Amino acid sequence: MKKEQLKENISFYFEGAVNSYSQVFFSKNKIFAFIIIAATFLNPVSGVSGLISLFSALLFADRFGYSRVFIRDGTYGFNCLLTGLALGVYYEFSVAFFFVLIFASVMTLLMTVWLGVFLSNYNIPFLTLPFLFSTWIAVLSIRTFKAIELSERGIYVFNDVQNLGGVYLLKFYDQILNLNIPFILEVYLKSLGAVFFQYNIFAGFILMIGLLIYSRIAFTLSLLGFFSGYFFYFFQRAEFSDVYYSYIGFNFILTAIALGGFFYIPSRRTYFLVLITSPLVAVILSAFSYVFNIIQLPIYSLPFSLTVMLVIFAMNNRVMPTGISLVLNQQYSPENNLYKFANRAERFKKDTYYHFHLPFFGKWNISQGIDGKITHKEDWKYAWDFVVKDEYNKTYKYPGTAPEDFYCFNLPVISPAAGYVDEVVNDVDDNKIGEVNINENWGNTIIIKHDNFLYSKISHLKKNSIRLRKGDYVKRGDIIGLCGNSGRSPEPHLHFQIQSNNLIDGKTVKYPFSYYLLHKNGENIFRSFDYPEENETVQKITNTSLIKESFKFSPGRIMNFRITDEKGHTENIKLEVFVDAYNYPYIYCEKTKSFAYFINNETLHYFTDFTGDRNSFLYYFYIAANKILLGYYENIIINDKLPVGGIFSGPVRILQDFIAPFRIFLNADYSFSFREIDNDINPSEIIISTKAVTGYGKKIKRKLDFELVLNNNKLNKILISDGKKQISAQSIS
Repeated sequence: MKKEQLKENISFYFEGAVNSYSQVFFSKNKIFAFIIIAATFLNPVSGVSGLISLFSALLFADRFGYSRVFIRDGTYGFNCLLTGLALGVYYEFSVAFFFVLIFASVMTLLMTVWLGVFLSNYNIPFLTLPFLFSTWIAVLSIRTFKAIELSERGIYVFNDVQNLGGVYLLKFYDQILNLNIPFILEVYLKSLGAVFFQYNIFAGFILMIGLLIYSRIAFTLSLLGFFSGYFFYFFQRAEFSDVYYSYIGFNFILTAIALGGFFYIPSRRTYFLVLITSPLVAVILSAFSYVFNIIQLPIYSLPFSLTVMLVIFAMNNRVMPTGISLVLNQQYSPENNLYKFANRAERFKKDTYYHFHLPFFGKWNISQGIDGKITHKEDWKYAWDFVVKDEYNKTYKYPGTAPEDFYCFNLPVISPAAGYVDEVVNDVDDNKIGEVNINENWGNTIIIKHDNFLYSKISHLKKNSIRLRKGDYVKRGDIIGLCGNSGRSPEPHLHFQIQSNNLIDGKTVKYPFSYYLLHKNGENIFRSFDYPEENETVQKITNTSLIKESFKFSPGRIMNFRITDEKGHTENIKLEVFVDAYNYPYIYCEKTKSFAYFINNETLHYFTDFTGDRNSFLYYFYIAANKILLGYYENIIINDKLPVGGIFSGPVRILQDFIAPFRIFLNADYSFSFREIDNDINPSEIIISTKAVTGYGKKIKRKLDFELVLNNNKLNKILISDGKKQISAQSIS
């Protein structure tokens, strides 16, 4: 047990340390983190100081009970790392310096916690403020400590290079200098290195490669931010020494990445925002450099932090949206932030917070729709009248002279969504056929409150059929009454509308039905968040027990599969369902450390996100079951979109990344259909067919075909075809 605990602790601190390095560039990319670590050790003393400071803070935070989530993801560590790197550059390493370094690290951590709590009240990030305050305090205090001496590292660059790598590295460095690198590119590379207090081209070049590997969008933003700031200096004939000799031009780089692709979804507008804010960084940089030179303190990343905080605060208080969208589900990658946002915008562009379903069972016809010809006019135009018709398009059976002759009369009416009964009228007589009651226009009516300013109203119900009272709670699908012929109703029908108040004659509000089937020319057509039209025949979607139970992934459920590939190799995979701290359910594969988040809204099961190994079985399952209808309907097809970022790789993906903020040309299409059922009434086996097709334009790059076999109330088998790769997954639990 002790060995397991030790192994877990080592893994925990290791991950916290690695994430702290990459968090400086708003990343959690481990490859990028190791590249950064390598760059920081071009100045070994600074690199070691950074590590000491970082691990001191992580140990202190863990031992004193601070959030392990924030420790692991680097939130509590990256400022402490910067403090250690900065102090390691300026001072000789000694016992006295070691103790100051430890205390400075702890102070940075405490500053991080304090500023994190304080600024979160305003939805503003603390950025590098903890590092700035703590390092300034440390620098000022060290001036009175005679035991700590200033370092001469960095003054004699050639000596430093020779000490680091010998005569061969010195010759290589000399060759680099003789390449006549353009001045502006040299300043850019040195500014990149200066993010981690490495004032040389080597560090800048290494970090540039790492930035390219991590994010093409972040790389282009770094160029845009730096060069726009640089040219602002040029046109203002400002003093270049601030940018060149101290290399604080990295403020332009960090500001551009933060605003252009981390806090906001990358787009044309965020690139324009970078162009606007870079001069602001330059003004703040020049102003504070003048002040800080008087007190002999380095300005460090103050312009970056102030500019980003100022812009975020201002953007948070916009009255009208401007097309710049805040990142709500942070992916720590500009590309993933963009691709997931674009995918959600496409998939859920018509989604509503409340889902209203059709208030009846079976197939009904719309006799009067929105802006109808008879009564759905002006303030009452967003409403529907429903009737039932036979194959001859008649609403009644012979002779059609009594309400009971009409097919919809006496049929159950159900609640379209959960809520509280707010108003009930139940004592209006049903009309004789052809007669209307204009004095009690709406007839027997029930009004249900679903939220503030959101009510549904169902009218013309049968007298005394409503068994509910004001204040009763109803669930979606509960029977609330029977279809009748009361009020202004010449023949039995059902009136439905959404309104913003509880008045019987309340004005209508335009609001869609969430999911329903449209029957047209003998086909079942799936509709989501749409408005049925007059003369259309529609049907509420109901669950099929076998499908519902097969995709009932309750927390704690374990699914074991035996995976067999085309070569006959087998392995067992365990998938388990969990719920995170925000109450979002996900399926986890312990072997590959992969996560697949999903939603089950009782009409559809669909996956929303995947993180982990894209060669894993869970990844294939995530694609195969990306959107599943929980009710069986013949010949139905559902189409959807998959996120580009989770599907494509290679050169075409790299090219897409560079131009993604301006245009996404890659496509990832998903389709669902039922292939086979053994019994329409009470099926014991259903086979579902799904496919994913990726490409650009009309060119297909990849095609994946899946079969999902359901029986015994579970997902029993999945067949996967990915080009030449054939995989079979058989349930063994």
